[in-house]
Amino acid sequence: MLQIRSTQRFDQVELGLRAAAERHGGSVLAVSHVGHLVRGEQASEGVDAVTVTVCFSSLYAPLLNADIRFSAFLPSRVAICARADGVFLESLSPREYCRMLHRPDLEPLAANLEEALRLAMEEAAHARPRAAEAAGGHKSTEDQVNMRGAVPQRIDCHGTKVEELAGTGVHDAQGG
Repeated sequence: MLQIRSTQRFDQVELGLRAAAERHGGSVLAVSHVGHLVRGEQASEGVDAVTVTVCFSSLYAPLLNADIRFSAFLPSRVAICARADGVFLESLSPREYCRMLHRPDLEPLAANLEEALRLAMEEAAHARPRAAEAAGGHKSTEDQVNMRGAVPQRIDCHGTKVEELAGTGVHDAQGG
C-alpha cells in the first residue's frame, strides 16, 4: 500500500489531488464520498472518507499491452481518509498489481505508474506546488467550484428577479 499522511485538512486534499494528477499527466474520473456509509455505533467523531479515481492513461497503455488483466486494477483509486490521528491518502501499489498477476517481469512498467501516483499523492498531501499555481501553471475549472455556499437567485411570485428591481429599474450600462 502507498500511504501518505497529509498536512492539509480533509476538505483541501481532494482539490489538491485533482491539480496534482493534472500536473503529472493524469485526470480525475470520479469522486465518491463513502464516509457516510460509516454511521451508527461504529462511527467515530471525525472519521470520513472519499475515494478518488485517478487516470494516468499514458502510463496504463504499456501495462495493458503487456497483460490485459491489468484492467482489473485500472484506473487507480486513492482513498482520502480522515481519522482521529490525521488525514491519510492511501492507494494500492501498482507494483502489487504485478505480484497479484504473477508478472514480476512487468514491475518496471508498474514502477512508472507508481511514481506518478506517489508524486500526485504527496503533492496533494503537502500542498507543495502552490508557487507553480500562482505563476499561472494551473487554471481553475468548473469542477473546482464548491456550490455549497452559493446564493440562489431571488425571484418573486411573478417571476421578477429581485436584483432587477433594485436601483433605477433599468440596465445601468447603456453601452458605448
